[in-house]
Amino acid sequence: MKTKLITALSAAGVSLAAVNVNAQELTWTASAGVESEYVFRGVEIASESFQASIEGAYGDGYFGVWMNESLEDEDKGASEYDFYAGYGYAINDTLTADFGATLYHYPDADDETFEIYTGLSLDAPLAPSFYVYYDFDLEALTLEGSVSKSYDVAEKTALELGAAAGWVDSDLDEGAEFYYYNATADLVYSFNETTTASIGARVGGNDGRFGEGGKDDNAWAGVSFSKSF
Repeated sequence: MKTKLITALSAAGVSLAAVNVNAQELTWTASAGVESEYVFRGVEIASESFQASIEGAYGDGYFGVWMNESLEDEDKGASEYDFYAGYGYAINDTLTADFGATLYHYPDADDETFEIYTGLSLDAPLAPSFYVYYDFDLEALTLEGSVSKSYDVAEKTALELGAAAGWVDSDLDEGAEFYYYNATADLVYSFNETTTASIGARVGGNDGRFGEGGKDDNAWAGVSFSKSF
């Protein structure tokens, strides 16, 4: 996904680049779902969209691709494919470092941008993390902090909550500086150790300084399935 979510993420949600620091063999995770909106860093990109991803992990390294395809005719130009790779490692028992890169590819516009990122995550209540991103083509610096919490509500069901806030500043566009936020709540059902389904609600937006007449606040929902193998 475009951002680590992650956020799930993610976001994606997709968070976007999970770190499997204990893996000793190649493992895969695939996901697919539908979101009533596609919002990235507080900016609405498209309406109802199909989103899917596949990620591989080996040792402390990971790589994958995340995609978005709009289901609405007016947003058919919002196709996006994100190719990413990174490396995460445990500094100590509570602190994990992560760094990597993402290539954002937009086939309809025949365009792409390249971004690098680095971050720190703390194994503590609310699992706080802080990331720095820099997109070389957009000349955009992004700072983002996030927290998350999971609650068991039944034997196979968990409520997963997340929130993030960030700041974007682009030198390519004079005055292109804005703040954004997002929050998510997902009910996740585990069929077994490798297969899950989720349904959730999200809110997100920006402080109104991104472009003219843009939608500043958004509320949407999504469903997804995930399989590890």
